[in-house]
Amino acid sequence: MSITTDAVLSVKRACLYALLLVATLGLAACEKTPEEEAESATESASEALESAGDAVEQSGEAVEKKADEVMGTEPTAAEQVEEAADDGADTVEEAGDEAADAVPAQ
Repeated sequence: MSITTDAVLSVKRACLYALLLVATLGLAACEKTPEEEAESATESASEALESAGDAVEQSGEAVEKKADEVMGTEPTAAEQVEEAADDGADTVEEAGDEAADAVPAQ
C-alpha cells in the first residue's frame, strides 16, 4: 500500500490548520485587557513624571552649586554631611513608600 501525494498534503494541511489555531489562541490569551493597558500607561506616565522631577531637582542643585561657587558661599563640611544624611533619610523613606505601594491591597 502506498501513500499518495494527496494524502500527505491532506495531513500537512490538517497539521497547519491545527498549528494556526493554537497560535491564534495563544496570541489571544496574551493580549492585555483594557484595565491592564490603562494601568501600564499610568505607571509609565508616573515614571516619566518622576524622572522629570528628578531632572529638575538635579538641575536646581547644579544651579545652586554654581551660584555658591561664584559667590564663594560653598557649604561647610558639616553642612555637606547634614545634607548627605538628609538625602539618605529621604532615600530610605522613598524605598519604604515604594515597598508599601508594591504590597497588594487586601
